[in-house]
Amino acid sequence: MPKDISVVQAAAYGFIFPGARGWFDPANVARMAQDAAMITNPNTSVPAELLAYIDPAVVEIMTAPRRAREIFREEKKGDWTTPYMKWRVDEMVGKTQPYSDYANGTTSDVNSEWITREQYVFQTSITYGDLEMALSSAAKVNLAASKQRAAATVLDIDQNRFYLLGVAGRNITGILNDPNLPNAITAAATGTGGSTNWSTKSTQQIYNDIRALFAELTTNSNGLIDPNTPLILALSPELAVALGSATDFNISVVDMLRRYFTSLKIVTLPELHSDSAGETVLMIAEEVGGQPTGILAFGEKMRAGRIVPGMSSFRQKFTASTYGGIVRYPFAVAQMTGA
Repeated sequence: MPKDISVVQAAAYGFIFPGARGWFDPANVARMAQDAAMITNPNTSVPAELLAYIDPAVVEIMTAPRRAREIFREEKKGDWTTPYMKWRVDEMVGKTQPYSDYANGTTSDVNSEWITREQYVFQTSITYGDLEMALSSAAKVNLAASKQRAAATVLDIDQNRFYLLGVAGRNITGILNDPNLPNAITAAATGTGGSTNWSTKSTQQIYNDIRALFAELTTNSNGLIDPNTPLILALSPELAVALGSATDFNISVVDMLRRYFTSLKIVTLPELHSDSAGETVLMIAEEVGGQPTGILAFGEKMRAGRIVPGMSSFRQKFTASTYGGIVRYPFAVAQMTGA
């Protein structure tokens, strides 16, 4: 067959094009150009999802800082089978009298008291299914590891809360609510309009309140605590901003504190939020006479249970325990309200 033939010649070979006028039909140019009308929806050549960039970085939702461990150190006492812990408090007692060859004299002795604290065991668990894992794996997500991390975080959040506030209904108290703590003093009403709030006070007035808090420590300790003692100033994040208040000579409250106290650590506790009486501030001596003022006691930090398979899923339990925050020397903790 010739390469270039007419419509009539094509018909002789069996190729019939009814109504064709040569190879060109001016009334139907568009259809001839694409052979037939388009039956698909207009679109780009690939799905937009295939063009998306998946960032490997993961943005995690942040939780409030857990800073009880910045006040006292943690110590392990027993394990999760320990129902309670006991410790001994010794007091040296006695007196003297003038010497005499014919008198036995007064006696000296030691009085021992045993203190008991319960242990509280708490738990959380995670579950993940086969299909759930497969779908996450296709997205390059280690779902089981993420859920295990969530369990560890939840346990740690509660552990921090128990260290500070104890466990309701149990013989377990925390740093902030130990019943043996001395009564709180009130901030001086020297602010604007006779207010006690630091937000209304000058740099000098805020510094004087903190100095009054330290005076409470020295009085209660009978001089065992002095400006050279390692101290902790605990206050809320909102109130910590007031420590940056400066004089016209650019001297802040922090500058004044550093000059007087040789070893002062400032710790912000979100748990010290304000109430109707204002903010609460704590000053704590880290140790007295070489002994720590308090400890954070636990039996188990985290205990991972066995992975239990179901028909098409898995379940795992995580356990921890606590004795709360134990204040050994309550007189070494001073509180101020209304700041």
